Amino acid sequence: MATTADPHHPAGERWKWQLVGLMFFATLINYMDRQTLGSVSKPFMREFNLNEEGFGWVELYFGVTFATTQLIAGAAADRLSIRWLYAGTLLLWSAAGFACGIVGTLNAFIMCRMLLAFGESFNWPCAVGAVRRIFPPETRSFANGIFHGGGSIGAIVTPLLVLALVAPDGTGWRSVFLVTGAVGGIWVIAWLMFVHGDRAVAIDSRPPPDPQSPSGEESLLDMLRHRKIWIAIFVGMGVNICWHFFRTWLPRILERDLGFTGRDLQWLLAGFYVCADLGGMAAGFATRRLANSTGSVVRARQIVMFGTASLCLLAIPGALILNPWVTIPLWYLVAAGALGGFPNYFNLAQDTSGRHAAQALGLTGAVGWYSVALLNPIVGRVADSQGTFANVVMVIGLVPLAGAIVGLAWPTDRAAKTPAPIPARG
Repeated sequence: MATTADPHHPAGERWKWQLVGLMFFATLINYMDRQTLGSVSKPFMREFNLNEEGFGWVELYFGVTFATTQLIAGAAADRLSIRWLYAGTLLLWSAAGFACGIVGTLNAFIMCRMLLAFGESFNWPCAVGAVRRIFPPETRSFANGIFHGGGSIGAIVTPLLVLALVAPDGTGWRSVFLVTGAVGGIWVIAWLMFVHGDRAVAIDSRPPPDPQSPSGEESLLDMLRHRKIWIAIFVGMGVNICWHFFRTWLPRILERDLGFTGRDLQWLLAGFYVCADLGGMAAGFATRRLANSTGSVVRARQIVMFGTASLCLLAIPGALILNPWVTIPLWYLVAAGALGGFPNYFNLAQDTSGRHAAQALGLTGAVGWYSVALLNPIVGRVADSQGTFANVVMVIGLVPLAGAIVGLAWPTDRAAKTPAPIPARG
């Protein structure tokens, strides 16, 4: 069980940023295991005789499992030792990813993907719960942006790994699952060696009360009665739907609508995720700087959320034109905006409740993931019937803006305070 935090904890700042670095690598591994299927979608679909809708159903099983488990994961991260929960679930999802490279039937593959989703769903509640406990509010968006940036780096590494391991005709596609699944064990050892003693006490301590709540001991029902959780849910839906649409379908879109295959396709995927990573980092940093300059964390978040949502709107002209020289640069900007929405979405979930921060993230993430999962077969069906993903892309580009508009309803800061100066990163 979690213990009570010691307000006079002697640990300095350096270890906290090192911990964020470890969580960055956990998220990198998470995305490598997750993105492998998209990067080898063509030989996978050929081996199991799937069309676009069939591929969408495979992703639906993953997404529904991920969404359902997030509800459990959030509650567990609020109540159990994050040190052991993080290590155990990462080991689980790595084993499931490895098994995807061994099984020989589609049903067995889907079961492995569901087990992968079960383990992976704990990454964000554990990481966000740790950030909520060791960082002040004005620094959390930056820390969130850093650890979440590991996802896009993992997505960058995966197509490069495909280039190294998979032949142009798709031979050897299973080896990518074996390699990505094997790296998790190294992280678990590093995590357990680093998080011990006072550090383990800090991340496993009960978080401090929410200063905007009349009681730091608010119940889960109290959280659900407050408008903040519902705002976070709708913002999370906007962010998740856009990002995970491109994460799932971009390889198919590049092949079907723009004619890219083989090595060119993998390099374009890597470029997309480079831009996404820069966007996530920039959004977290911009929020932190604006909070310091304006004295309002809430206003800073809202400004940055509208900025990232505006970048996502560029998906529309890119889909209308469908010229690689225009579409690819526009969609690279969309990548920055899509991932750039996450730091402040995480921040909203963290500030929804002092006591139930990880569970709030689990709930908001679950709603977003259910939405994404249920859309996947529909997206595939539309692509099969129309021969293009363009119309779906244009609709998806609007979704983050709707979330940013809902975010304007977040309660304003009760008292404008000048945030603490930005600490030097160790």
